[in-house]
Amino acid sequence: MNSQLNRKFLKLEESRLVLIERLKNISQSKLEASPSPGKWSVSQIWYHLNRAESLSVLYVSKKRLDINNLKRTGFGEQFKMAMLKFRFIITWGIRAPVNVLGDVPEKVAYNIIVSQWNETRTNLKSLLESLPDELLYKNVFKQPAIGRVNIFQMIDFMQAHFDRHRKQVEHIINQK
Repeated sequence: MNSQLNRKFLKLEESRLVLIERLKNISQSKLEASPSPGKWSVSQIWYHLNRAESLSVLYVSKKRLDINNLKRTGFGEQFKMAMLKFRFIITWGIRAPVNVLGDVPEKVAYNIIVSQWNETRTNLKSLLESLPDELLYKNVFKQPAIGRVNIFQMIDFMQAHFDRHRKQVEHIINQK
């Protein structure tokens, strides 16, 4: 795996593992309970993050087969990514793209979704390890809000997405 890509992946994975470790002593029932009507539980947030990542792995796995139709990314994609990261910092105005990810189930078993997310991260790592250097700066990933970006930007998006939801999880577990 490219060393820069590996650093980004390791940071993303460490972020997830640290939060999962922090949640170890919290009851499964609290992790699966909605904090208030219409709000996602920790398990539902994990489901959402896993769904976004697993669909991303599938998308890139398919797009990498058509390398001749991919374009090199540039300043435009960098600017759009910076704006998206800024949107994740502010606490209002972002809704999950239901038409892309589908609905989040009413009940999500915490231990099962963590196991599924472990598998998704294994698949993501395998994908990243298998990408040839000539594909790294091509627009191989389609982010719903900003369009096509490269693999580094995909991992940056995943990190920003995780960080936004980490705040949501911390808010939930610090209640009561």
